[in-house]
Amino acid sequence: MKKTTAGFIIIIIIGAMGIFGWKYLSSYLFDKGQSDSSDASGNLSTIRICGDNYLGYWFLTSPEMRKLSAKKGIQIKYTDDGGIYKERLEKFDKGEYDAIVLPVNSYLDHGAKYKYPGVIIAAISESRGADGIIGFADKFPQGKINGLNDPSLKIVYTADSPSSFLLDLTIADFDLDLLRKEPGWEIEVDGSAKVLDYAKKGKGDVFVLWEPDLSKALKIPGMKYIWGSDKFSGYILDVIVFRRDYLKKNKEIAEKFLKIYFRTMKLYSNNHEKMITDMKKSTGQKIEVIEEILKKIEWFDLWENCELEFDIKINKESKTKEGIINTIIACTDIMIRSGRFKTDPLQGNPYKITNKSILKTLSKGQIRSFGGNKGKRIEFSSLDAKDWADLEEIGTFRVEPITFQTWNNQLTEDGKEKLNKITNLLKINYPEYRIIIRGHTPPGGDEKENKKLSLKRSTVVLNYFTNMGLNPNRIKAEGMGSEKLAKRKPNESTRAYNYRLSRVEFIAVTDDLL
Repeated sequence: MKKTTAGFIIIIIIGAMGIFGWKYLSSYLFDKGQSDSSDASGNLSTIRICGDNYLGYWFLTSPEMRKLSAKKGIQIKYTDDGGIYKERLEKFDKGEYDAIVLPVNSYLDHGAKYKYPGVIIAAISESRGADGIIGFADKFPQGKINGLNDPSLKIVYTADSPSSFLLDLTIADFDLDLLRKEPGWEIEVDGSAKVLDYAKKGKGDVFVLWEPDLSKALKIPGMKYIWGSDKFSGYILDVIVFRRDYLKKNKEIAEKFLKIYFRTMKLYSNNHEKMITDMKKSTGQKIEVIEEILKKIEWFDLWENCELEFDIKINKESKTKEGIINTIIACTDIMIRSGRFKTDPLQGNPYKITNKSILKTLSKGQIRSFGGNKGKRIEFSSLDAKDWADLEEIGTFRVEPITFQTWNNQLTEDGKEKLNKITNLLKINYPEYRIIIRGHTPPGGDEKENKKLSLKRSTVVLNYFTNMGLNPNRIKAEGMGSEKLAKRKPNESTRAYNYRLSRVEFIAVTDDLL
């Protein structure tokens, strides 16, 4: 009896396997027949990519990208996770995605936990105004960044996002010491749309958003633009990251994918009307809104990726740059200074998370397509004293004590090291601002001598900057003596305060009002 039952069960199992096997085989034969009798590629290689609906990633999901990919035998499976970077990295580490797109700072932040399972193979775009800090005008009568240095303000933003990084870099680069130390000013919400809702209801004083919510919030009566990604460069940079193991096994597919991506950009750059029409269909946004947002995103074509981001020389006379490496270093520095990192997770080697081998291969036949002004040289004309006085003061960079040798005006080695960092900051991240170097002394003694001493020291700094390659027309030295004493910080000791009185400040100025 038992043998009969067992035999019956085996027959059922074999029959079921036969049915499922036939279904699979018939499906395969049908698909093969479809491919063999049409223009479709036989076997599609699927690339699983995760990102969100940020317009900077649009080319990856555009109709032309899907069309060209299918023609070349690639199927792109794009997942929109709504901007949850922490979860994106967790799934990427588990192998649920072959590639992800995200800002460099987000990969540094959330990828550290998983020891960076992927490498950056290309830069996508840079935010040039798509992220911003705004506030009610009555809270910022002077319109300067340093007006944010008030812990009584309520600042609404999205945690673990480009908005929180924008806030971190503003606090770190400028002298917003009170926000670094005092709690209670943060209001963290879930997403930019929620920040917009708080702004509409007047729940808060300052709001950090991204597009299209940023433009919507600026239409609220009494709202004022304070600061954003259009005022600096080299920080908020979006990239394509592929898993290391995927590239080892499927480098040719990744190569083909990136080639199709740049080809898609070229097609749309040659037909702006089609691009806007396709964007409208896929995003549901109005044409005028799309046009406005496009002004705030700078995309990188193949030429810019090679020569400006990954130090790959195409033309013999070209001067290449390592923009992506500079961004990694700058973002890491911000995270250390803001307290997100205790130490550098890359151990001083930013090349651990980049791979330019695919770009090197593609660069052999590259054609410039969609570039912005990333490689534009900024010229500064000479200004007289009146012109300098008419410039708008934007804010004071974070003050680092610049030390001089005792009893003279020569820089110490520590002073030189700090000036080297400031030079890189001004060259890479804030290239469009003129800088006033202000020397200060403590009170006491002959004020005329104090002003002479403070001017001598600020002039030493100016000369150091020019020797390091900064345009002399861009910088101006001033000696204030003890005329403008530093504000005393809450609970600051007399000794610490007196130490800060002798200082050199760096003021960002412009003829474009914020």
